[in-house]
Amino acid sequence: MNRSARIYVAFVTAIACGLVLLLPEPDTARPLAEFLSIATFVAVGLLAEGMAIDFRLGTGRQAKSSLAFLPFLSSVVIYDPAIAVIIVVTVVGVSQFLLRRNEPLRGIFNVALGVIPTAVGSAIYALFAQPSSDRISLVGFAALAAAFFSINVVLSSIAIALIRSQPIREVLNQVAGVRGANLWYDLLASPIAIVPAALYPQYGAGGLILIVLPLLLIRYSYLSKVQLEEANKDLLKVLVKAIETRDPYTSGHSVRVATLARAIAEDLQLLPRQVERIETAALLHDIGKIDSIYETVIRKPYDLNPAERELIRTHATKGADLLESLSSVNADVIRAVRHHHEWYDGTGYPAGLHGEEIPQAARIIMLCDSIDAMLSDRPYRKALTVEKTRLELVRCSGSQFDPSIVRAILQRNTLERAVWLVDRRDQPRIVPAVISHSA
Repeated sequence: MNRSARIYVAFVTAIACGLVLLLPEPDTARPLAEFLSIATFVAVGLLAEGMAIDFRLGTGRQAKSSLAFLPFLSSVVIYDPAIAVIIVVTVVGVSQFLLRRNEPLRGIFNVALGVIPTAVGSAIYALFAQPSSDRISLVGFAALAAAFFSINVVLSSIAIALIRSQPIREVLNQVAGVRGANLWYDLLASPIAIVPAALYPQYGAGGLILIVLPLLLIRYSYLSKVQLEEANKDLLKVLVKAIETRDPYTSGHSVRVATLARAIAEDLQLLPRQVERIETAALLHDIGKIDSIYETVIRKPYDLNPAERELIRTHATKGADLLESLSSVNADVIRAVRHHHEWYDGTGYPAGLHGEEIPQAARIIMLCDSIDAMLSDRPYRKALTVEKTRLELVRCSGSQFDPSIVRAILQRNTLERAVWLVDRRDQPRIVPAVISHSA
């Protein structure tokens, strides 16, 4: 962790400590049943943290998704602010230092990251709630949830930006998701926390167990699905790497194309599901070359005769046909692989599709494939400079490439990110300026 990040962690921790000191002291004269209920909130929070799902995003970083925010929000509504903060500190502290064994500074920061939105959210909710009333203020809860998630996103984004030396705005866009999707998902899920709070006067912490535990079981089954998908992706990467070992000049090409395609799809603000499919299709775009009939041609990357040129042009169709035999591969991925050599003006192959007839994923892959080729050394030429590559994209816009996608990437630092990938073949999954939420 660099010096700026350390100073920021100290600053955020100081704010958290200050807010804790400002909280009114909790009432310790509570019946045993209430202490047991508080312990139940802690237990459910720890269970949720222990069952958090690890997501490996396209940028090479890890992110965790947990439902612990549900008991946190419920505790703010039910208990006084000090008790809510104690619950959050206990859950996050145990999770950071015992379950995940994070380094001290990171663990301290994440504890502070739990304290600040909880304390601020408690104060906001108190503005709307009626004193000494069991009625839940829906307006107050909405304000609480908005503050809770917004503060968490902003503070964690600044930390990631400082650690990774990236612009805060770009990191904030990544953490919040495309069009703020990640933030909206959390906000839309947060009303579930109202149910345990509403049941608490009659059922105590039993309401929390009735609502949250089934959600955690669903989460666990989803975790198994995610782990299976990740295992399949790893197998595909190994397969692609095996194909590329035939030609040292294309080593890492498919992974770089996939990473760049994901970055461009995110720049275009496509939906998360579309982004994932584009990345997968880009990774598999040359899968057809696994057939032994291409081995000689692959080892002869230039000066092909007409028969060899005709043969190599069949790899896109061959790859799509291969993927069609796998029931787990999405149809959009197959179409993108089949048509990733179509030109925008209709002169490409295998079907001679034109303009918008070409799947958007295929148009993105065509562009990424060409960018990586231009920025890489070849036996017959040295890599082009960024400026020459930019001029080539402009020259071929409307003929080979979709002009709208070309305009989009020229407005950002896409080419610079592509150069970064080519220069770092050992770390092809990490793209600067596209950072996942993992404080």
